[in-house]
Amino acid sequence: MNDETTGAPQQNAASDDDVRAIELDVICDFSCPWSYIGKKRLDAALSMLEAPVKVTYYPYLLAADIPPGGIPRKDWLAKAYGTPVQVRKVLDEIEKAGKLEGITFNFDAIKVQPYTIDAHRLMRWAQEQGKASEMADRLFKLYFEEGEDIGDIDVLAQAAADIGLMDVFKARKMLESELDVDEVWKDIQEAHKLGVKRIPAFIIARKYAILGAEDAVTLFKTLQVVQLEAEEAN
Repeated sequence: MNDETTGAPQQNAASDDDVRAIELDVICDFSCPWSYIGKKRLDAALSMLEAPVKVTYYPYLLAADIPPGGIPRKDWLAKAYGTPVQVRKVLDEIEKAGKLEGITFNFDAIKVQPYTIDAHRLMRWAQEQGKASEMADRLFKLYFEEGEDIGDIDVLAQAAADIGLMDVFKARKMLESELDVDEVWKDIQEAHKLGVKRIPAFIIARKYAILGAEDAVTLFKTLQVVQLEAEEAN
């Protein structure tokens, strides 16, 4: 999976051979609300950092037992969190955290807990074209704010068109194929081999790991440490 470079000074970094971008691997799932919150916090951290960062997205399955076609959202919530009161408590916490990041979660609109392998394939192709951040934003928004089923290839094909990745017809044809299915599964297995049990996971410079949707300041400070270490090593 290719990566993309972000961060405030990336335009200058391209012409400076002495500056190496910080590697940051993001392991997430587009059906995970905390991954959406984590993406917003990461964007905020990157906007504060005066160094280029190469962000690479890797897949994970929030619910590995979801079949193709998904399952009713209410059934999955009950299985994951318990009684309606317990479910409401969890969702209230997520809504509160999301609001601080400018996210308006619309949980009532979500009818399906999706099978996200195809969404991860679409992200893989977006990443190859340097559109990973845009693709992540669109998939999260589609699911959590618009209530769309991101396991549906028609929804995914339109998402590809929405960000200018490819037209709907081409995206649909690619999603109907088995292209990169094995590669996505291999990446998921690799995350498990690394011991990732909580998402989002941020692996910075293959040295520091932040598990969960930590606040933007924590992400920024860790990136800053890596930046300073790199400067001292030169």
